[in-house]
Amino acid sequence: MNIIFFIRLLQKHLLLLAILPIVMVGVVFFLTQDQPKLYDSSTGIYTGIATGSSIVSLEESKLDLFGTRIAFDNLINLIKTKTTIEEVALRLLAKHLLLDGSTPDVILPKHYAELMELVPEKVKALVVKGNPEKTYRNLLAYKNLDHNNFVYELIHLNHRHYSSKEILKEIKVARVQSSDMVMISFNTDDPGICKNTLDLINEVFVRVYSDIKVNQSDAVVSYFLKEIGNSEDNLNVAEEELVEFNKAHNIINYYEQTRHIASEKEHFDLRYTEIKMNHMAVVSVLRLLENRMTKGNQRRLNSTEILALRKSLSEIEHRIWMKSNYAGVNELSSKQDSTDLVDLKGESMIIEQQLKKMVASQYEMDNSKEGLNGNTILDRWIEKIIEFESSKAQLEVGDQIKIEFDDLFKLYAPLGATMKRLERKIDVAEQKYLSLLESLNKAKLKQQNVELNSNLKIVTPPFFPIEARASKRKFLLIIAFMIGFVIPVFFIIVLEFIDSSIKTVVRAEDMIGMNVLSMFPNLLLKNKNTDLELVKNKTLNVLVRKLLLLKSVNQEDKKTVQVSVFSNQKGEGKSFVFDMLVDRLHNLGYKVLSLQNGNADETKSSTFYNYSITPGFHKIKNISELCGESSQIKKEDFDYVFVELPGIMNDSYPVELVSDSDYSIMFVRANRAWSLADQNSLKDYASVSKEDSIKVLLNGVELPEMETILGDLPKERSFIRRIGKNVLRLRFYTKKNIS
Repeated sequence: MNIIFFIRLLQKHLLLLAILPIVMVGVVFFLTQDQPKLYDSSTGIYTGIATGSSIVSLEESKLDLFGTRIAFDNLINLIKTKTTIEEVALRLLAKHLLLDGSTPDVILPKHYAELMELVPEKVKALVVKGNPEKTYRNLLAYKNLDHNNFVYELIHLNHRHYSSKEILKEIKVARVQSSDMVMISFNTDDPGICKNTLDLINEVFVRVYSDIKVNQSDAVVSYFLKEIGNSEDNLNVAEEELVEFNKAHNIINYYEQTRHIASEKEHFDLRYTEIKMNHMAVVSVLRLLENRMTKGNQRRLNSTEILALRKSLSEIEHRIWMKSNYAGVNELSSKQDSTDLVDLKGESMIIEQQLKKMVASQYEMDNSKEGLNGNTILDRWIEKIIEFESSKAQLEVGDQIKIEFDDLFKLYAPLGATMKRLERKIDVAEQKYLSLLESLNKAKLKQQNVELNSNLKIVTPPFFPIEARASKRKFLLIIAFMIGFVIPVFFIIVLEFIDSSIKTVVRAEDMIGMNVLSMFPNLLLKNKNTDLELVKNKTLNVLVRKLLLLKSVNQEDKKTVQVSVFSNQKGEGKSFVFDMLVDRLHNLGYKVLSLQNGNADETKSSTFYNYSITPGFHKIKNISELCGESSQIKKEDFDYVFVELPGIMNDSYPVELVSDSDYSIMFVRANRAWSLADQNSLKDYASVSKEDSIKVLLNGVELPEMETILGDLPKERSFIRRIGKNVLRLRFYTKKNIS
């Protein structure tokens, strides 16, 4: 199987292969004769997603490929969302309805006329002249009334200019390689609509994209502003609690106050111990001095006047020490306190003088009982009395101050824990406030950054297309022609390969399992370029040569060659071929006997004989029994004896006669399939015939297949055809002769 085989296969269906492509081209030509012109336009947008500047960080930004891809996908999908396209379609409709007439830069006259005829009057009434935005709002409100109004159906059905589905079909959005650029292209049958649609896409998309980005950042900033307000209120409440606490407990600086009180308490304790020791010493001295006095003198010193003066002195000393010690402890000294303290000391000195005079007037003894001078004892006693009253007053004041110190410690001890809790509350509120304030600053920076980067730039505005897209009509016609040719060729080749007919020698030997002796052409097919008579004669010559070769390999002592001619089915053409074959052998001078079942032409020569099928036909053993004893035909008188048997699948045949045959030639039509029944029938026949005695003759073969035994068929070929055939066979230097 080679390329010539396929060429010849296609030649058989040349009419079909010529008509179908023409029909397909005609159909496509008719269908595309009113094909509208298409106009293309595009626009470029700079996004800055991958390499745009940032005010959030001053460091060089690192590219996040995955994040960048997601950002571009979001942007592209936002352009192609139904909401965006519907707004574009509705704004385009509003723009066209606002026109007073056709404007080629906006819409072609025929399309404007179609629109005016299509739009009902109640929709036209929604138009506000000179106000595109108001017109758009009116159309949008009308569209949203229900799902059955004109505008809703126009936007959602299949109008080529205003349907969101149709616009979306023709929009192509893609990132330009790995850049920050996004290209949007669109095509339609109106150049003005093409450009204006892209203009509206840019306008709507940029606004929607910016709103989404800014609204996201605004929401974050609003959240932090709200939280900062709440945090500030909480901080103010906590601080106010501390202020009220300080007011309630007269606290200016708790830690300084407690430190001062502790220090004063320590100093007081030292002074109190000294006072107590001095007091005890004075008491001891007084007791010693009084013991040196007489009883009478002691009574005089304890007179009412002296005791009154001592009491007055004690009270004044008490007041003096009260003034002095409270001024030191509470640090509340003032000019008035200093004046009062001087006055009290003056009074104390006066009382001391009075006491001295009173004691002097009442003291009569000159010497003590130990022999001491009385004035000396008196002076010492008065001095110690004064010290006693002073130390006594100091002890009283010290006891009172000690109680007050204890009260202060009892007061300040729990106040410290409360103060810590309030300060911790303030600290927590303050930290939260500062943290929120920092987050707010970051959010505002990000907001500014988003506003900076969401401001998309239209770097390539849509252009007005002045030239229509190249028509695909020629391409479609070529495709139609190719489809009309290729598909039939495909089916022809497929059918050829799945065809179970025998057709060729190779397939016959493969299916039948036996060698093919020869072939005979189908002479019913007319071919003006081929000399069929010459082909028939050459085929008969080949067949005769094959039979002569069979005779030559026969036994030398056996002169006659007996051949059984059979076929599995009727109509295999064996009678037609062997009539010519027997006649050709007879003309060559061979004695041939042809035994046929009522088909022999006995008028030609004596080599033809008709036999009849009788009920005992299958029992016939030899040629004599087949011809009958009265015929006086002897097998030994002939070089070849051919016995034509009926179809062995439908009729019985003489088994012994078959086994006595030297060869059996089975006729098989090339244009039929070989079945399992054929194989079984042949198997039965082979079981009674001699080994390797069955030969196959393929009948009704197509003329190209005959070249396998005859070579090039005798036909008229042009020079170009001969050259082409040699090229396909890779025979570049083939010549007819060498002379």
